[in-house]
Amino acid sequence: MDNGNTTDSKILILYLVKNAPGVSYQMLMDKCMESLYTDFFVFSQCYNELIAGNLMDKSDVDTGTGEVLGTNETLHITAGGEAILDDVRDFVNPQVMGYLRKAAQELKEALEEQNSVKAFAEPIVDKPGKYLVKLTNTKENKNFECSFVCESKEEADKILASWRNNSNSIMDNFISALNS
Repeated sequence: MDNGNTTDSKILILYLVKNAPGVSYQMLMDKCMESLYTDFFVFSQCYNELIAGNLMDKSDVDTGTGEVLGTNETLHITAGGEAILDDVRDFVNPQVMGYLRKAAQELKEALEEQNSVKAFAEPIVDKPGKYLVKLTNTKENKNFECSFVCESKEEADKILASWRNNSNSIMDNFISALNS
């Protein structure tokens, strides 16, 4: 494998993770593939080496965004990763640096949009078969949060999907109904 290609890919990954903290593995991979500066196999190798080298940290969490089922890897750059990025920044081609800035901004905006609507369902320990559903929406400086109990996992899953896809209209209808 071309060492220059892996070096460029690592810089790409570190830069994007630094400038969009909390980005998911899936969003990062999509943005890197879109760049055409790397391919899937180089990305995968570099990603694993950056984690193993303690230049990035990952955490497995349910983000509540529905991006993936279950937990999702979210990423943060470490102090070591920032130090390396600072050391190489002056040597990055200005054209590539321009792309990195634009890609990082797009990724940050997509991450903010995705994280503005969240939906979680947790089983209620002392009520078997019932789920506590929590819904939030912080889009357009509106802060909406509610929670309630569902009678089944299927009902909770349906509500989570509906909220993630239609939260603005559901929220507006809810508030409208309260005001009438």
